[in-house]
Amino acid sequence: MKYNRQQEMKFYIRDKKSVRNEELLKKFNISIQTLRRDLKQMEDENLITKVYGGVISNESPETLRSVDSYEARSTSFCDEKEYIGKLAAETVQDGDVVFIDSGTTAYRMLHYIQERKNVTVISHCLDVMNALRDMPNITGICAGGTMLHKAGSFIVDTSFYPYNYTKAYISTVGISIAKGLTNTIMQEGYMKSHAISQSNTVCLLADHSKFDVIAYNHFADLSHVDVVITDQRPEEKYLSIFESNHTKVIY
Repeated sequence: MKYNRQQEMKFYIRDKKSVRNEELLKKFNISIQTLRRDLKQMEDENLITKVYGGVISNESPETLRSVDSYEARSTSFCDEKEYIGKLAAETVQDGDVVFIDSGTTAYRMLHYIQERKNVTVISHCLDVMNALRDMPNITGICAGGTMLHKAGSFIVDTSFYPYNYTKAYISTVGISIAKGLTNTIMQEGYMKSHAISQSNTVCLLADHSKFDVIAYNHFADLSHVDVVITDQRPEEKYLSIFESNHTKVIY
């Protein structure tokens, strides 16, 4: 899909700071005409500056981001999200009661925990509930309420939630040293904050594109996270913060 390719290209250019056209052609396996169209749109959005033979990112190291559509997010960085889901599943033990967040990464861990014994999954995510239909070995509890269509989740007043979790698997729109964990839907932020406060172990699931990104709604500090599960080694500035917080990093 054109839109999702452009999203990944934006992240790639932002991470690399500057990229030659030949590298983009090879990386995304596209024609020069397609590349020109993609770069023209990014230039119009003031995300890049064209230079001879390549482009330079205009995005600052910490970028304020709005959330993409659910459809776009579900088809972006699929390999990375699958890898993160597999790593996350390795932390689930027999007898765990886990909260699995909404989003397009966390639910991917489910099919890797099918053989665990006496595991209970509590979630407000529609994708999680749909996946659990075919997993009779796992007890599923839907933290249901009003359907939030743009997030594919259910939202209720968390002050009435009686649940305690051995582990919570939390997703995020952005990770920033200055602003912590942020997202763009306040109701979702309430759910994340609830799960974090009620969990023995908080696991953050985030691919590399989430680092150095700030969204408008803060829901937790980095110090609240016990385990970070990602697809690439984070930059040293993050590793230093995680170490000072005694946060384990898995990648």
